[in-house]
Amino acid sequence: MKKIKWMIPALLTLLFAGAFASACGNVGSSGSGGEGPSITVGSKNFTEQLILGEMYSLALEEEGFNVEERLDLGSIQIADRALQNGQIDVYPEYTGSALVAIFEVEPEDYPEDPEATLDEVRELYSERDPADTMLAQTNFENTYGIVVRREVAEEYDIETLEDLAEVSNELTFATFSEFQERADGFPNMEENYPALDFGGILIVNDIGLKYGGLENGEADAAIGFTTDLQFDQEEFVIAEDTKDIWPSYYPAPVIRQDYLDENPEAEEVLDSVSEATPDAAGMRDLIRSVDEDQEDPEAVAREYLAGEGVIEGE
Repeated sequence: MKKIKWMIPALLTLLFAGAFASACGNVGSSGSGGEGPSITVGSKNFTEQLILGEMYSLALEEEGFNVEERLDLGSIQIADRALQNGQIDVYPEYTGSALVAIFEVEPEDYPEDPEATLDEVRELYSERDPADTMLAQTNFENTYGIVVRREVAEEYDIETLEDLAEVSNELTFATFSEFQERADGFPNMEENYPALDFGGILIVNDIGLKYGGLENGEADAAIGFTTDLQFDQEEFVIAEDTKDIWPSYYPAPVIRQDYLDENPEAEEVLDSVSEATPDAAGMRDLIRSVDEDQEDPEAVAREYLAGEGVIEGE
């Protein structure tokens, strides 16, 4: 059965989310007309999320669910609001992001390992009204990583964040607005590496432009994520975080508890996808297929899941 797709630009979501929820109620009640239960799958607005959203959608569709997609929603706040408003029933979220950006847990209270992080976030979701559930997490983590131009790292002998902090007053740091403001972001770096004092800060909210700034010398270091394609490039060095200042950031589907109570079979389907996901390097390969090879996220997700035996191949 054919999925219904809605690719929703973040700006439109911001403008119309509240009005749409009031007018339509739980959009998860509408589907593609098959016999199984209807479910609305969302995602945030970057390639990894689109691929994950498609993976969960395809597996649900394979098991007879009537899937409506509302991908490309925007930031964590937008996606979470859509979940709470009933505009979507499930979307992939990151354990550490939920911990910090939704539940506002302070750095000194971060759990020590991925399983403890998942357990705490699950408990926090369960205490909400309406309650949600975070299901099994994926096999890969997408955490922060500080990227340094190789010639800069070699010139200043930078191997760790401590090394970077010591020479930061001579360097320009490329970053993005959310990282500068989030408790787990730049404030967390400053707290744990007090020598940090960059000579220049370059705010770039487009991932391609941010790495472009590194490549053309506008910036010397940048905040990145470990599934960014640039983590495979020889011209960059990743500064080691020897103090483990960040929580774990494993993607996992967050689903409305009321939906799960009515459709408990959804858990097994969603878990089967998370358990079949690749490691971070494998996820970069899938992202590369979309971003560099211009393949459709659904096609990439379908080919991968078919290869893993989660769905039947075409």
